[in-house]
Amino acid sequence: MHLVSRASCLECFFCLIKKKNSKVLINSISRAKALFSIYFVAAIDNCGYAMVFVLFPPLLLDPQYGFLTSNPTVAEKLLAMGVLYAAFPIAQLIAAPFIGNLADELGRKRVFSLTIFGTMVAYFLTGWVLARKQFFLLFIARLLTGLFSGNQGLCNASIADLSPNAKQRAKNYGILTVVWGISFPLALLLGGFLSDPSLAKSFSPSLPFYIAGAITFLSLVTIAVFFPETYKKQRKKPGKNQGKKTGIDLKKGLAKVYKALKTRETRPFFLLMLIWTLGWGFSITWYGAYVLKTFGVSQEMATIGLMAQGIGWTIGGSIIKPLLLRILPIQAIGQLSYFITAILLLLAATMPTFSSFITVYALSAILGAVSLSSTFNFISLSAPPNMQGKAMGIAQSMISLGFFLVPLLGSLVGALSVNTFYPIAALFLLVGLGIVIKTKKALT
Repeated sequence: MHLVSRASCLECFFCLIKKKNSKVLINSISRAKALFSIYFVAAIDNCGYAMVFVLFPPLLLDPQYGFLTSNPTVAEKLLAMGVLYAAFPIAQLIAAPFIGNLADELGRKRVFSLTIFGTMVAYFLTGWVLARKQFFLLFIARLLTGLFSGNQGLCNASIADLSPNAKQRAKNYGILTVVWGISFPLALLLGGFLSDPSLAKSFSPSLPFYIAGAITFLSLVTIAVFFPETYKKQRKKPGKNQGKKTGIDLKKGLAKVYKALKTRETRPFFLLMLIWTLGWGFSITWYGAYVLKTFGVSQEMATIGLMAQGIGWTIGGSIIKPLLLRILPIQAIGQLSYFITAILLLLAATMPTFSSFITVYALSAILGAVSLSSTFNFISLSAPPNMQGKAMGIAQSMISLGFFLVPLLGSLVGALSVNTFYPIAALFLLVGLGIVIKTKKALT
């Protein structure tokens, strides 16, 4: 009831949310507006997550920021970086199943309002903490940001609600990857340049998070204006579980993931999402450490390289995925994208120069975007209509679990050799290819 009251207060505050008759079908114009609002939320969440990849390395490694007062070793710095990277996804792991379940109970719109408001507060808190240079408080702020950013699963569930058929659903998930691809380089610009005080006196590590918080407020307004309730809860008969309160805790989050892996219809696709995250996660999370150690490039060049990867990702979602949908079945697209992404990541590890590495890595991102949208589509197709919120919440938990494991595993692997990052990434994606091949019957 407390959550319902908070959502109602937000709705009254903006005076923009109109009551809808749940039996009225959403027309094409309303659907387009609703999808726009979802993509806007997804873009803001992605910015808040991605910009740390260029912000945290100099923050922890460059003495000019004065963030680490002691004189730690390189291994200790990598471990500290891994801990900060892991804070966001572990919080998502806890919250995503709860948010997905709550969206199936209270509706998408109310939960969107709650989570976006929480994300906005968490961004402002992160900016405030960075100005005070407190590592522990920064870790807490990243936990809070990840906790409320569990609404990525809610975005996926709402896309499923607004997709009338499998082909349109695949197309809409493809657009989602385009949104991520566009927001990724923007996040790099936001975090990489506006955080550098040597470029301007007004720039600081806090500034990107303050800007992200302000833009998140706009996404809250966008949901209020354009997003109608897309989910109608089916009435249940009174039972012994009625009236029970739902809580957020680590045990519940892990239990949801375990339950997903035990469900025969969806189990292979949730596992596939985890494998994809481990593969691509290695390539993106430890990109900075790899190029700085292997090629000795500057922070600016490393940022440009990540932007090239983001462009490749956008091309994959906006051009390649729609083209493949016209000529190939959904399952074949999944097989092809996993195979080519793995081969290109393996090839990237052999490149002798930074320019050749970035070229191959950007090409891998094209098919990486296709493989991710295909995985979302597989999960959505395997889950019943009344379980889309739960399914996408658990899918987000699998992503969060993967991105929690990648920093920890990477810090251990990197202490031995950073040259193993991309072969390991390729190996995971080849395992994913095996899962897609094995589940052919489930998708036909």
